[in-house]
Amino acid sequence: MKKISTFLFAVLLSAGMAFSQPVSDMGVIPIGVTLNSILRLNIVSGGNIEFVVSSIDQYTNGILNSTLYDTRFTVSSSVDFDVDMYAENASLLGTDDPAHTMPLNNIGYQVTINGTGAIPANYAIPSNAAVTALLSVAGTDIITGAANAAAGDAVKNDFTINWELATGAAALNAQSLLEQSLTADRYATNVFLILVGN
Repeated sequence: MKKISTFLFAVLLSAGMAFSQPVSDMGVIPIGVTLNSILRLNIVSGGNIEFVVSSIDQYTNGILNSTLYDTRFTVSSSVDFDVDMYAENASLLGTDDPAHTMPLNNIGYQVTINGTGAIPANYAIPSNAAVTALLSVAGTDIITGAANAAAGDAVKNDFTINWELATGAAALNAQSLLEQSLTADRYATNVFLILVGN
């Protein structure tokens, strides 16, 4: 009987000790965030610009910009960005005869903002509405995003390139089309817009 009572006492003591010890455990919840880079440039309108010179006045004074000669594009980007532009060829090439060439410096442009972004808060635009620049075969920054301020959607980043031909603007060819005495042909080149994330 003494053995049983000692055994019961030991069992009760160990049970009491089991209940009096604190219970602790730990769970681990991994959390991850995957950011997919978004860089999209969309040409909304004006993906094909066609200047038709059909009068002596146009040969002499060129063709000023109008909505016919606008390329509108948007950028959706999750990071700050730049937009570069360059022509495929060093000259516009004749389509009837590729030996016919027209200097690129007959083509000028300005870049304007349609969206909610602004200069200089969100971008630097070297060829803004006050400055005409030359189309070039060399890559040219037409939009430079401001640090931590350019990323955004197409509503914010909405732009227009206003094209003009041989207008005599200071940056363009000093000679008129008439003075250049270019052979009649359809002259063309491809222009590339390159969206670069920063």
